[in-house]
Amino acid sequence: MKVSDAMKKDIIKVKRSLPLRSLLMEFRDFHTHPLIPVVDDQEHLIGMVYPENLLDLLRPQHAKLFRNIPFTEIDEDAFDLDPIPSMGELIIVDDVMDINFISIKEESFLQDAYKMMRLHKKERLPVVNDENKIVGILGIFDIIWRMFKEKGIV
Repeated sequence: MKVSDAMKKDIIKVKRSLPLRSLLMEFRDFHTHPLIPVVDDQEHLIGMVYPENLLDLLRPQHAKLFRNIPFTEIDEDAFDLDPIPSMGELIIVDDVMDINFISIKEESFLQDAYKMMRLHKKERLPVVNDENKIVGILGIFDIIWRMFKEKGIV
């Protein structure tokens, strides 16, 4: 079975120039995908915004530096910070998007997608076509649901 058989095609994508406030408003009621694809004018996938990228805006700088060091505990509480409201217009998607991301081709097999998710510890992957244009998002539950459907359970 192919990735294109299981992926979600109803996705919201954004441009790199979108202000933070607009990004947050756009996804306020859209809880299906915890990742936000960023595309260029030709709809090519150029980056991803993960929830972690947005939380980093509220963390102290020193907490970000030590986040991936084992056995290091940083007392960080995003609720204690006092961000300025103008951040909503001053910060744009390009400032927070991750350009080091993995994606999967729509013609790949679901087994390969599952292996890639496990290897990279991802629960969702952007799906692209041969021109590297985003065509969907595949989540681990999409794979699980498709497997149960193939077995006639759902």
